[in-house]
Amino acid sequence: MSSYPRHRLHLWLRWTTFALALAGVLFLHFEIAQRALHSASKEPLSALEERHLKLTEQTVLDLNPQFTQSISEPLKRMVPHRTDGMAQPLWPWVAAWMHTAADLPGSLHRAGVFRLGLVIGFLILLSVTCARSFTLPAALLVLMISGFHGFLPTLASYSGATLFQLFFLIGWIACVYGLQRNSLWVYGLIGAFSALAYLAEDRALPLALVFLFVSTARAIWGWLHMHWVKKESTSLWVWRNHLFGLILFGSMFGFIAGPRLVEAQVQFGQGLFSYVDQVRWLDDAPAAQAWVAKHSDAASLKAMPIQERLNAQIYLSGHTKLEIQERLLRGLNTLWLRYAQDGGWLLVVLIFLLVALSSAVRWGTPKASHAGQRLHPETITTVLFILGASATMIGVATWDSAVWEADHLRALLAPLALSLMWACESVLRRAKRRKASMIITVGYQGVLWAMIGADLVLHLQER
Repeated sequence: MSSYPRHRLHLWLRWTTFALALAGVLFLHFEIAQRALHSASKEPLSALEERHLKLTEQTVLDLNPQFTQSISEPLKRMVPHRTDGMAQPLWPWVAAWMHTAADLPGSLHRAGVFRLGLVIGFLILLSVTCARSFTLPAALLVLMISGFHGFLPTLASYSGATLFQLFFLIGWIACVYGLQRNSLWVYGLIGAFSALAYLAEDRALPLALVFLFVSTARAIWGWLHMHWVKKESTSLWVWRNHLFGLILFGSMFGFIAGPRLVEAQVQFGQGLFSYVDQVRWLDDAPAAQAWVAKHSDAASLKAMPIQERLNAQIYLSGHTKLEIQERLLRGLNTLWLRYAQDGGWLLVVLIFLLVALSSAVRWGTPKASHAGQRLHPETITTVLFILGASATMIGVATWDSAVWEADHLRALLAPLALSLMWACESVLRRAKRRKASMIITVGYQGVLWAMIGADLVLHLQER
């Protein structure tokens, strides 16, 4: 009789504390975002924002179709498809619904409020979901890294950066879930959210490609294991689902991103055309900007002289290994200076915490005696995906930083924070099942609270 009310009291106190902490963090996030939006309204739009605004004005015409001569063509023009090779169509399509040509400041303000409201709503959903499975400080830390270091710096920009981070994070979660139990509907979700992230920013393709590579390797291993290894094992992965899953993935991706691919094919002669993919084989930003200005359509690209064509083979043949290494080192240094204090140090601490926690469980607890005390059977597959996707995104950003100052790598902060916390919590739960010492749990939560306090102090100082 006494344990039940005590349990209910603990649960009530936990959720009350979480609600108060969530309200405080979101209030601070809202206040900083409002100040950033107010400051941005007094600054001129950047070149990329101008491109998004121009596409928005063109998309407004698509959303007011004229059916006097045709029905199918105006309907096809209503879906997100417009691109100029640099700005993707999703944000201009969303912004067009609240755009008024006669009131540009008001339109920009409404777009900023929309981005802020979307992020606040998503952060509430994310934090509540984490709080149901994670410890209290773990859920709050995911909220702070995702909000303060992931979404907040993008809110003042009139671009698809906010939408890209949102769909990239959801796509990442779907990929991890799909690698643990490859249900067909999960492949469809991955295809849909990968396409939405791609329509927001064209840096989403590495995530999809890494998932396809890792899942295909897992399917091949599953087939080999079934035919050649007689040892029984437990897994929710079904290798036969992979082929049909790939078809569903491709169908969903093509259905959502197809109009943009068709538009780019007509406009530039390549469905996946992106100026960033072209100019990354140049040496510096001025050369990249000049190349983009000179080749603005399919005709100019087709008439390009051989000496102006860009690809990896031409770049590698004209540069020494030392020059390539120097470029990579400069890029890594640029990214380190940009992200080390802006959320990067939190991820580094989480990595060390995960290693320390795993070591403590490995050497300080009894050996696992049943499946509930072991790690998930698809842990290796999931780790390969996380490492592969992170390394690919970081590698691309490292190389591109020499010619293009972009912030796409910021989208990696929230997924990595969630993945690392997910891993730590999984190890901790199995440690408790193996009768681990309370010192491990207390030390783990103490480190998390210290990280939360340090990050809050930094943001309160900025306030």
